[in-house]
Amino acid sequence: MSPYQLFRLARLVLLMLLGAVFLSLARGRPLSRRLRLFVLAVLALAALGYVNFGFFHPGRGHVHYWDAFHYFMGAKYLPELGYSKLYEAAYAAGRELGAFDYVTHLRDLETYALREVSSVDQSAVRSRFRPERWEAFKRDLAYWGPHINEWRGLLQDHGYNDPPPRALVLHLLLRGIPANSVTVTALSSLDYLLVAAAFMAVRWGFGELPAALAGAFFFLSSLARFDFIGGSIVRWDWIAAMLTGLSLFARGRGAAAGALLGYAALARIFPLLFLLPLGVKWLQGRLGRARDPVLFRCLAAAAAVLALAALGVVAVGDERSHLHEYGLKIQRHGEAGFVNTVGLGPLIAMQTAPWSQGADGRVYVAHGALLAARPSGRLIAIASALYVLAALPLILRARPLESVMYAVPLVFCALSLTGYYYSFLVLLVLLPWRDGRADPLRLVGMAFLTAIMAVGYGFELVSDELLPLFHAASLQLALFFLLWLAFEYVRGLRPKHL
Repeated sequence: MSPYQLFRLARLVLLMLLGAVFLSLARGRPLSRRLRLFVLAVLALAALGYVNFGFFHPGRGHVHYWDAFHYFMGAKYLPELGYSKLYEAAYAAGRELGAFDYVTHLRDLETYALREVSSVDQSAVRSRFRPERWEAFKRDLAYWGPHINEWRGLLQDHGYNDPPPRALVLHLLLRGIPANSVTVTALSSLDYLLVAAAFMAVRWGFGELPAALAGAFFFLSSLARFDFIGGSIVRWDWIAAMLTGLSLFARGRGAAAGALLGYAALARIFPLLFLLPLGVKWLQGRLGRARDPVLFRCLAAAAAVLALAALGVVAVGDERSHLHEYGLKIQRHGEAGFVNTVGLGPLIAMQTAPWSQGADGRVYVAHGALLAARPSGRLIAIASALYVLAALPLILRARPLESVMYAVPLVFCALSLTGYYYSFLVLLVLLPWRDGRADPLRLVGMAFLTAIMAVGYGFELVSDELLPLFHAASLQLALFFLLWLAFEYVRGLRPKHL
């Protein structure tokens, strides 16, 4: 059994223990000192398990060099490279350094097609840099070179895709920082500080037990685990901002909460959907003349952050922000088919497309077949609208903070996100809590969600193929959201509930 298999097995066991805690609490068992210590022990082991029990990336160490290369070089040299020239510049610089003679193709980040490296105009690439910046680029590349084993694969990846506001912020952070073992280790450790600070805020905002249970679930997630992007450069800032913002909201700090929720939205765009239920609650209060000042300040601050970010991008100009280029690239990115995405769209595509088996026994779906099987945008829009209509009565009945969790299935219906973004499932574990208590039906739902994460690890113990893993994740989440929505309605029919 490989180290990764052992890590998965250990996390599976911890998820089963966490699920048992949810079921125990659902039966109304009081939080004894023994149960509290047990929950804290599970949290500690889950946090240790998140970094593969201190082994991080076995054989490679703490840093995820592949992902960190994109976020360091893509952001630091954003003005020169935009969103489409990273691989061309890396190849040209590598050739000047005497490397990459074995590379034959790279991905054209404007068309997403593979192209021969002989078509790269190296002088045109160099002309995008001032001489001192080009030399700095080569020095940075020289650091990354020996840390990445498969440059042929990296140069055929899909580039750097941060939205312009966040890319500009990261550019300001990295502009004068050289790539070396000290700086990259420090930068790739920032996420630990952000997540730790976020869960300290969660403890302050929601209490010790909700924070411990949500933290354990977050660290044990089979979709958002360390293996995928852990050890990269500031990849969890958006979820840390969301968790901290919601904790501030819980303590009545509406403006600070809104500012952080706004940052999460500009950092990853899709968190805008989590503001939708809050907008509904604001409109409900306005129509019912029961205004909520915390909610108003939250939405106003979020809108202000987004507006300031937009003005900042416009003020910087397209030459430095590359906003137009980003829009075209993300459109192209959305048109490409990826096997590691989760959502209603990928579920329909994978169910419809024919699966094949290679000579090595591994299953796959031909890229053309996957693209042809994707559902139309109209179908996804209809499904998303139907979900909103189904969830609207629940949103109207919920407290403003509680209402945010109803956006979780909406993200699943409306978007096709890479699996690791599903760290936001932690909201379904955190937001139902109020004054240290949660409804028993919701605790049962948390146990089911925990079981889904455990099943994900179970799949990987049998096979390490990504295609069946992410397809199964989409299918399981679709079934879970149907059950969860039913639980929410059943809960509303009961004469007494939290």
